[in-house]
Amino acid sequence: MHLLAAIVTTLVKSALILVGLMGLLFLGYLVVAEAGPTVREVMEAPGRLDELQTATLENVEAIAVRHGEATAHRARHTALTMRLDAEQARFEEELEADLRAIETAANEQMERVRSTVEENRRAVEESIRRAEAEACSTWNPLEWWACRAVRQRMRDFQQSSQRQRELLHDTSRHLQERARQDSEAHRQRAQERLELETAQWREELHGSVARLDEIERERQALEDQIAQLQAEEAILREANWLWMAFQRQWPQLLLVALLIFSAPFLRRTLWYFVGMPLVSRAEPIQLTDRHANGEVTWSEGARTLTVGVPQGGRLLARPGYIQSDRQGAKSEIFFDRTAPNLSYLSGLVLLTRLDSGDGEELREVNLGTPDDPDAYLMRIDLKGHPGVVLRASHVVALTGDIKIRSAWRLSSLHAWATSQVRFLIFSGTGSLILEGYGDVSGRAVDGLEEKRMHLVLGFDTRLTYQTRRTATFLPYLVDPGREPLVVDTFEGEGAVFFEKNPTARTRRRTAGEAIAGFFLDAIRRLLGL
Repeated sequence: MHLLAAIVTTLVKSALILVGLMGLLFLGYLVVAEAGPTVREVMEAPGRLDELQTATLENVEAIAVRHGEATAHRARHTALTMRLDAEQARFEEELEADLRAIETAANEQMERVRSTVEENRRAVEESIRRAEAEACSTWNPLEWWACRAVRQRMRDFQQSSQRQRELLHDTSRHLQERARQDSEAHRQRAQERLELETAQWREELHGSVARLDEIERERQALEDQIAQLQAEEAILREANWLWMAFQRQWPQLLLVALLIFSAPFLRRTLWYFVGMPLVSRAEPIQLTDRHANGEVTWSEGARTLTVGVPQGGRLLARPGYIQSDRQGAKSEIFFDRTAPNLSYLSGLVLLTRLDSGDGEELREVNLGTPDDPDAYLMRIDLKGHPGVVLRASHVVALTGDIKIRSAWRLSSLHAWATSQVRFLIFSGTGSLILEGYGDVSGRAVDGLEEKRMHLVLGFDTRLTYQTRRTATFLPYLVDPGREPLVVDTFEGEGAVFFEKNPTARTRRRTAGEAIAGFFLDAIRRLLGL
């Protein structure tokens, strides 16, 4: 029965897995089927935009060429029109001059005939008057008959003169008619000659006008095509504005990204080859007299620690660290009431206070980290000690007569190299409970001791303190978290306290806590917290 159930379960699981795979494949098919054309359009949009821009430029160049041709044809049309007008004006002037010449010649001829006839008439009349005066002024019968003959001849002459005048009038009329006919004939010949001369120009002028119309139609068609291309380009840009913006900005974005990416490596290189060699030559830090008396001991690191509170003494602990009986617990606002500002800046505020019980020589209190399984505790016992430098954020409890003071080293390059210009010094007689991660320990120093900077929790103030750069460059350049640049160097007689895995705390942070902690940790380190 169990075998059958196992077989059925296996078959059902296999069927569900197959159905799930088929669903994922179908979903992938739908995504590819729907997103494929869109992705293809997005990827092809830049090429299509380039084609549209190229076509637009070609059309603009074609319009410029058409505009040049139209300008040339308009200039030629204007020149032909001006030439035709000039030829017409010249023809009119020549025709008027010829007509005036013909009319003048006819008038001169008529005037000559008139003057000749008038002169002959006057001469005859004068001769007749003289003959009449001679013949008709006497009573001689012969002369009287002669007078009558003269008068008869005068009448005949007058009739002859009248006929001559009529003939002259007819001649004049014929001359005018002939002059008019000559003028019309000359005008007709001149018009025909002008038509023959200007026919080719007029034909060329009509061709130029037709070409101008054709160029204008081509230009209008090109402008319509440009408008269509620009409309299509606008649609493509609107539909693919994000990709277009990225395509325009990617060189600058890549440059900025490379600068941001390489900035830490450049900074580390400068610090390694320029900054730290200068720092290493600076004077070491000496916080107290290296020959001062005092004893310091410490315990092994443990997850929980038992601390004894002697009679008449007290224990101050951060909230949550006391895991044993809290009978008689009180709140202590400041670690040192005489230095509230220093206690507040050190973070030793709102502490839990436990006093030793009545009649008890030693009250034992169990301490442990409330919410961090990677934390370890260590007790440091001081006896008349001039002081140990500790990070206040790692101090979780204190007993005895412990004093706290701060020492600033703003002018020391070693202090700035470690980003810590203030040192908190705990001195006197009593115990300090120190918290570290991945185990916490201490080591006696008699001579020279080196520790990675981020592991050091504190050191004896009788030691001289300085920094040097790490021996290996490439590991520091690639991963400064594992191989930091600065190595703390201690020289003399005393003790150094350190933790083994401080990154355990940072791994437990969320993204928001990590971002905020980046700035807060820098401020804490600068102030020695």
